Amino acid sequence: MEHFTKYLETVTDIGENFTLSLRQSADAVWGLIEENFDYKGHKNGLILGNVQSGKTAQMLGVVSRLADEGFKLFCILTSDNVYLQQQTLFRVRSGLKSFGVYGEEDELLFYQEKLNEPIVIVLKKNNNVLKKWKNNLALSGFCDGRSIIIIDDEADAASLNTKVNKQEISTINGRLNDLKNLSNNSIYIQVTATPQALLLQTIRSGWKPNFVYYFPPGLNYIGGDFIYANPKPFCIRNTAENELMSIKQKDSILPEGLKQSLLSYLCVCAEFKLKGKDTCNFLVHPSVRINDHESFATKLGQQLNEFLVGLEKEDATAFLKELEPEWEDLRKTKPDIKHIEDIFENIIELINGDYPIKVRVLNSKSPVQVNFHKGFNIIIGGNSLSRGVTIPALQTVYYCRKSKTPQADTFWQHSRMFGYDRIPGLLRVFLPNSLYKLFSDLNASNRILIEQITKYGLEGVQLIYSQNVKPTRANVIDKRFLNVIAGGVNYFPLEPLEENTKELDKLLQTYGTNRPPKKVEGDFLIECLKFVGSQRDEDWSAKKFVSSIKALTKKRPTSKFYVIVRTDRKVAKYTGTLLSQNDRILGDNLRNDTVLTLYRLTGEKKLGWKGKPFWVPNIKLPESTFFYDNFKDI
Repeated sequence: MEHFTKYLETVTDIGENFTLSLRQSADAVWGLIEENFDYKGHKNGLILGNVQSGKTAQMLGVVSRLADEGFKLFCILTSDNVYLQQQTLFRVRSGLKSFGVYGEEDELLFYQEKLNEPIVIVLKKNNNVLKKWKNNLALSGFCDGRSIIIIDDEADAASLNTKVNKQEISTINGRLNDLKNLSNNSIYIQVTATPQALLLQTIRSGWKPNFVYYFPPGLNYIGGDFIYANPKPFCIRNTAENELMSIKQKDSILPEGLKQSLLSYLCVCAEFKLKGKDTCNFLVHPSVRINDHESFATKLGQQLNEFLVGLEKEDATAFLKELEPEWEDLRKTKPDIKHIEDIFENIIELINGDYPIKVRVLNSKSPVQVNFHKGFNIIIGGNSLSRGVTIPALQTVYYCRKSKTPQADTFWQHSRMFGYDRIPGLLRVFLPNSLYKLFSDLNASNRILIEQITKYGLEGVQLIYSQNVKPTRANVIDKRFLNVIAGGVNYFPLEPLEENTKELDKLLQTYGTNRPPKKVEGDFLIECLKFVGSQRDEDWSAKKFVSSIKALTKKRPTSKFYVIVRTDRKVAKYTGTLLSQNDRILGDNLRNDTVLTLYRLTGEKKLGWKGKPFWVPNIKLPESTFFYDNFKDI
């Protein structure tokens, strides 16, 4: 365990429990590789974590563990972002000291490599970079007769085929295929906190994970269960719904919510400064538009200048009066925060001192050298803040980005406030109530997804979202095989199974005909569904409805389930939903509930059946809810 042991010596910032987690993850992933990889082809694995829960550290632990098992050739892929590639390269060089580590511009050094020790190449998912290094690796001969291990950080972001529905291959996806095929066998490990797009891949795509490992966060992690809890936690501060539109107006003043967030941040900065800390950050995420970023930067800069002008005029009373409510709010959850007078004096120094608070814009037009690992920074941006960017000492967040049809994976990646170095009592997240509700729903869905994966692996994973939320972007999902179950729709098999009659007779013996819907537990519906189905899974699969019911019981503990039982029904084959008008109305009236209607048909041959009684199901899930899977994958 030479390489893994040397790697652990570099992991000192998170603590003993995290080191134990690294060991467990590395051993578990190696066990899954041993189980699934035969050195004869290409296998995909998924390492799933939470947003900013230490995925890079876990990733490097796996790399060093595999090196101890004899693998020597590794590529680590980052998003097409110079800052992220450099950040990852720095972390790889710092952590894997027993490896040869190469960046994108190190091909001359690479050609001198003898491969006496394992090597890691850190590359952006960029067309020219991938093309160049595919050629470098091909010319090196290192891939001949040797496995290549590819670690794809944020694998759901830019790696998948965006032209799958045109029956073509997108550029980056093609380059990654070329990279895999440099060797006749490879392990492609997908790393992400938002696996929706990966889980909805088909087997034929070549990108569906063959195995998955989830690593839980460490003890000091602050994530969705803390920030988007129910009831609403203390760190959430609601703002008006229209502040983004307000700030776009040329002569508008700073909206109330944004101003409150700025004052709260100033208090926290002063507290940090008084405690001898030299870094504290404030994230403002208004939209994807660069013009909006500039508007926010201008308005926040103007507000800081107004505070400064007021102080220079020795008119501190008004500023102190505005500051005090935010200090009082922080004191409720951090009772030992310094006195308001001390906070106020230090804010004056922060605004007017030698190292003032800086307003920084981080987007596609920003300089690469933006550094927020030191100092007191207000960071404004959009997509550049969505993935991989680690913001230390992030204590205040203002978020107002909206979408008519938000994508679950994209929005969840905006949770940059998740992490280990946050001080809970001083953490504040300012956002409209509609966005708090959205993120709370996403957190519940994420929790269910993780529970499904940890209990059942990749088999039968069901994604559940509200009507206006999509799991991921449509252009990476093969629509031919995507199975979407819409709530409020009656689903029934066209070619039902004509068996298991005795088992269902026993289960349903107390449910006579002509009775109203009977409220039952979700487990009862699951038990009934074991004995019904279709001749063809693509027609009607009980498995997908079982997964949906399990997901509902977790995401919505107040979910209600009903069964409607009817016997001695003489219905001909291919008679649509089989439901009578009255039964359809009964089910439709239970709009927010799951209703399983079971008809016991006489099964007469003259009606097109086999001549024996049997049960036919019809199921309707709650309205305004959508369930996603790819059970139709072939």
